[in-house]
Amino acid sequence: MQIRTLAEAISHYGHHPYLLTVAQDGPHTSHVTIELRGSSIGCAVGASAAKNIVREPNVSLFWPPTEPGGYALIVNGAAEGERLPTGVTMAEITLTKSVLHRPGPKSEDSDGPCAADCRRLTR
Repeated sequence: MQIRTLAEAISHYGHHPYLLTVAQDGPHTSHVTIELRGSSIGCAVGASAAKNIVREPNVSLFWPPTEPGGYALIVNGAAEGERLPTGVTMAEITLTKSVLHRPGPKSEDSDGPCAADCRRLTR
């Protein structure tokens, strides 16, 4: 299956990635459920992630490979949180880059920004 768009990738990898934020004392990882909204992704976040994105809005979403030797899905963006009256904080992540990535030499048809086997995804 040739995945070319972020929507196709999310359909393949699912709606439950890891969200990586940065706390004052280092990285913070949490598991979230996302919704693709055109050029952004929405998700509910916990208290630590909500606090982190106020301080540092640059975040990553990470889906591990679905099979050995397969690609991981990595999505980067800038997050903004909104605390709802229910007490839940919803994050809106404006997308900046999304790629399929796996270690190893860059393949001839790879169009990604790094030296590994990396494939850019379109929105």
